[in-house]
Amino acid sequence: MMQRTKIVAEDSREAMARIMRDFGEDAVILSTRNVPGGIEIVAGHPAKGAPKFDVDDEEPTLARLKKAQKKQQQQADVIAERTSDVLKKPSASKSASQKFADILLESGRAEELLRPSGFQFKPAPKANKTTPKSEELTVDAPETQEVAAVETQKFDDRRLNAIEQSVKEIRAMLGQEVMMSGLKSAGASPALISVFLAQSGALASIDPDRRFAKFLADRMLHKAPPKLTGGPRVVLTLGPSGSGKTTLLAQLAAKARIESPDEKLTFVNADANRFGAAEQLRAYGKILDVPVIDVEHPAELAKLTTNSGQRLSLFIDMPSQPHENGVLLDILERHRDELPEMYSVGAIAANLSTDAVDRMLSRYPNLDALALTKLDEAPLSLSTFSLLSLRGPGVAFLASTSHLVKGLMEPDSDMLESVIHSSLVGSEAEQLN
Repeated sequence: MMQRTKIVAEDSREAMARIMRDFGEDAVILSTRNVPGGIEIVAGHPAKGAPKFDVDDEEPTLARLKKAQKKQQQQADVIAERTSDVLKKPSASKSASQKFADILLESGRAEELLRPSGFQFKPAPKANKTTPKSEELTVDAPETQEVAAVETQKFDDRRLNAIEQSVKEIRAMLGQEVMMSGLKSAGASPALISVFLAQSGALASIDPDRRFAKFLADRMLHKAPPKLTGGPRVVLTLGPSGSGKTTLLAQLAAKARIESPDEKLTFVNADANRFGAAEQLRAYGKILDVPVIDVEHPAELAKLTTNSGQRLSLFIDMPSQPHENGVLLDILERHRDELPEMYSVGAIAANLSTDAVDRMLSRYPNLDALALTKLDEAPLSLSTFSLLSLRGPGVAFLASTSHLVKGLMEPDSDMLESVIHSSLVGSEAEQLN
């Protein structure tokens, strides 16, 4: 007498192992179906103590299933070997999928993706059987290595893409956290970083440092640099002691001389207490053929700026002391309507601290433009660049002390971006050291 037993297992391999263990080779597979969590197999077998029944007609089914299992293992080995070779093959320019596969291989998760899903069993058309209710089983399994190669190409694309997208999102979020931490350590303003991330979205850039530098450059660049020629005007350079005001003033005058050779230029030394700066200004005057006038009292500056009969363009080297500057600036402001043009340029030296730059911007809120000076001596800090992107009128000039004429440049966005990026990379390298 034959008994029927239902076995539920995760896959056919586990089910067959249990059938062979419990009932031996006399068992007959009567039916199979997929169920939540695995596969259900109904097996027929002799009752305990009963004589063995004739299963000659059923044994081919069990043998065929065993053969299919063997082919399944062979196919899994072929797919794993072929796919592993593809993933490990070096490539000069790997795609995103290939890079992702490398990550999986290194992490040990490639085997999970390469493991093919279980065989799908389905009933074949009913045949005349000695056991009417039993159904012959067929197995969908590749039969040749050519089929295996095709299956390797098509294997689990949707699953791989879904995992790859998840990894990209995770890496993007981690990239934001790492970059925010690095920029904060280098001195960038947290508020500015938040604005940058909001505007640029998830960080997918190969070079996020370059991307942040461009973001700062676009915010810092002066959209309308001061015009140094075209008629009488007053040009001032302002800044703390050592910021390069005198050299910057001479470079601005040299630029005006080249652009308008016939225009009358005059240097004005408005700080009688800076003897070194006065001598330096006279030396520049000889080089550029520009006369120098020393102003010892504010009234003299008022008279000079309102004397429009001479039609002079005045390039004034202002004092470093805030209180002296305040008096002279008040005089110039009162006579501003009597002057065709007046431009004030603040000198931001590379060796100035961020606090000093902050005090200068607070002291001179009406500056028309900024110049980054002494760039050949030291790079500006990222914290200073961050401050200038949030405050101030914008950067109109880049200056170095190496050359009087070539040392002054009117940057575009790309040039300013390059200067910022160099400072940013230098800050990160310094932190690593």
